[in-house]
Amino acid sequence: MRATWAILRKELRVYFVSPLAYVFLAVFLFLAGVFFYLGITLTGEASLRVMLGNLSISLLFVLPMLTMRHFAEEQRSGTFELLMTAPVHPWAMIIGKWLASLVLCTLMLAGTLVFTGVLAYYGDPDWGTVATSYLALFLCSAAFCAAGLFASSLTRDQVAAGLAGIIILLPFWLIGQAASLTDHPGLASVLEKAAFLTHLRSFTRGVIDTADIVYFVGFIFVFLFLTYRTLESRRWR
Repeated sequence: MRATWAILRKELRVYFVSPLAYVFLAVFLFLAGVFFYLGITLTGEASLRVMLGNLSISLLFVLPMLTMRHFAEEQRSGTFELLMTAPVHPWAMIIGKWLASLVLCTLMLAGTLVFTGVLAYYGDPDWGTVATSYLALFLCSAAFCAAGLFASSLTRDQVAAGLAGIIILLPFWLIGQAASLTDHPGLASVLEKAAFLTHLRSFTRGVIDTADIVYFVGFIFVFLFLTYRTLESRRWR
């Protein structure tokens, strides 16, 4: 636990002493503002539905770029070997780096709460739906960070790691559309259950379904475990 906390603090320090965190925060909040304005003006709804829906898509492209440096930079700079020979368990490294990215994601999401204040002043939103929608964005962030961390463990090139993260995530976003194109009921059901959008719909309606929570937790665990296996394989090369 102490090692995880030390790595978490180190990674947060790296984020915030460089322009990286501020650039991501600025870009994300700018996009949130654009989506909020378009959602209000185009639909006429006192709702965050359009903004939150579009932000989930934005996170799919933004977060792999946020996590791409974690292990790729360690491998490129030659500190990865030192890290792997240090008395730190790989799980401590993985969880610490994942939590650091998730903390930054949480700050990004917290910055969009200003729009809920604007909405509350001018309208009467359904706060239950707003809360579950933010929970969905948080779970998406945790899942996307886990996949991005795995992509970063595969290569020493940061740009390649970022692109790999996007490529890994895109099928899970688009696979639901493939389910509607197949004539095989069993295959359609499997594709539907594997899709991100399937598990986000309940949250956008203000409903928290245990199956959706299990999906995201399972997704996070699988990709963190794959990251662990990748690091272990590199340890013995």
